[in-house]
Amino acid sequence: MDFVAFLQIVNLSVFLTAAALSWALTRIGVPLSFRFELLDYPQGRKTHLRPMPFLGGVAVFTAFWVVVFSGWGATQLMTDPGGKVGMLLASVQSVMPKLVGIFTGGSVILFVGLCDDKYRWSPLRKLVGQTVAAGILMKLGFMINLVGGVGPIGYVITFLWILMMINAFNFIDSLDGHCAGIALISTVVFFTITQILNQPMIGILLLAFAGALLGFLPNNFKPAKIFLGDNGSLFIGYMMAAFTLLCKYQVHDATYVTLFIPVLVFGVPIYDMLSVITVRISRGLAPWKGDRNHFAHRLVKIGMSDQVAVVFSYFIALTIGLVAILTTQVGLLGAILIWLIFLSIIGVVAFLEYYAAESARVAAKLLEKKSRRLQEKGK
Repeated sequence: MDFVAFLQIVNLSVFLTAAALSWALTRIGVPLSFRFELLDYPQGRKTHLRPMPFLGGVAVFTAFWVVVFSGWGATQLMTDPGGKVGMLLASVQSVMPKLVGIFTGGSVILFVGLCDDKYRWSPLRKLVGQTVAAGILMKLGFMINLVGGVGPIGYVITFLWILMMINAFNFIDSLDGHCAGIALISTVVFFTITQILNQPMIGILLLAFAGALLGFLPNNFKPAKIFLGDNGSLFIGYMMAAFTLLCKYQVHDATYVTLFIPVLVFGVPIYDMLSVITVRISRGLAPWKGDRNHFAHRLVKIGMSDQVAVVFSYFIALTIGLVAILTTQVGLLGAILIWLIFLSIIGVVAFLEYYAAESARVAAKLLEKKSRRLQEKGK
């Protein structure tokens, strides 16, 4: 058996183990949430009708890291220094210090999310926690590496990227199955890209994370039995940021195309966050002020059911993700065309949203006028 075949077996084993463990932990998390009153109660803008467990993020976190550290431990017990296991062990050892840093920062983010779920932390407190987690990654040498030679500005870009990813996935946790499903698609797309870029170790980590998300998703899709909670959505965003910083994108000396990859892979969360913030600011609201105007919510407002809106988002994420994969195969002209395709997809979605919303406003005004006339006639 050659190393490629051996690696495929490892990948499949990691994926299935993480999925099975996540599914089991999610099922256990439901009664535990009720036992310790770790519940998301219906209030304010929330539409669920009964208290919902919010320990989904803990299940994803635990499943992922148990598989990762168990796999690392298993490689330590194997003796094959010159063979396939030795090659795999060398890959593991090369990223292990950074994995410990990701685990530490991820634990901070999980704690921040749990505190927000339970005690409704202020945006400032959450930002402090996110800053600490981002600082842990940067302290260990995580740096934006889309192109070389960014200099000191790289620290600023890296910090902003980490915060953006954390909050972008927190933003799309709006409907049942939305955040976890989009994250699963993004992770599989990113795994495919790492295989093309010949970075198998990062691919193994991504498959472990994909498995953890897949095991959770059946219990989160509407009607959900458990929520991710902020602990889950913040942790997912943090991990996505870490994966992008762990990966090296330079390939075939065509570094100019690599700028597109992370933005394309996470196109839906980024679009949702930027569009929501823009709308809030235009209405005179604080960017962090919660509302029901996220991308999935807007799809529901134009006539889709919750499930259809979520699946529609999946297709948009997959389409843009496939474009991201294509980016690894093209030169400068191809990269320009891909960027235009991406902007066209986002433009079509934005146009449909605007047109549907405008039609709804016109219909509401006509209905209001008709109602007013009927009232005047009644008098």
